[in-house]
Amino acid sequence: MARRTVELHFAGSSDVQLIETRFSDLSLNLERFAVRGKTCGALRNAGSFQWTSAVKALCALMLKAAASKFQDTAESDLLLAGGQGSLAASLDFAISKQPAWVTEMFGEDSAGISHLRRLILRSNPERKRPGPVVLRFNPVAAEATDFQIFLDGRQLASGEEILALLGEVSGERCIAGSCRDALVLAA
Repeated sequence: MARRTVELHFAGSSDVQLIETRFSDLSLNLERFAVRGKTCGALRNAGSFQWTSAVKALCALMLKAAASKFQDTAESDLLLAGGQGSLAASLDFAISKQPAWVTEMFGEDSAGISHLRRLILRSNPERKRPGPVVLRFNPVAAEATDFQIFLDGRQLASGEEILALLGEVSGERCIAGSCRDALVLAA
């Protein structure tokens, strides 16, 4: 049994967008629920997020990790990289600055550090050196994570379905276990 669960709920036919997330970690006795919007509205005890570049990048990384559970995936296909203005840079900025949606989705430790920082590995964080930032879902965390991906209420049950969704979210065509153009999205 996985000690960590990530649920991503998407909706839409022509413009697919994330509408809900659920995150739980048994080792931390933590459960989080977040919905799309500026506020959680009528849903008590829920966090909220907007459909931003950083959230799109987070979805791309998690969809890649989820698809890799179904099929062999090249190391480079699990990366998200980019320079200024890219999806990768947007997510990197969010991980560094930790806006409210990050902690509402993933919680935080006793020092106030989001659990998302442990889930995503970063090379060249905050682009302090020349070149792109490179992100990937931590493989140790991914091994202990059960990804559940839903589209319009139906759970996706194959790597191909998840890659097709990744293509919709990222705007790139993903086939046969590879979505390389969607993985390295630079401005």
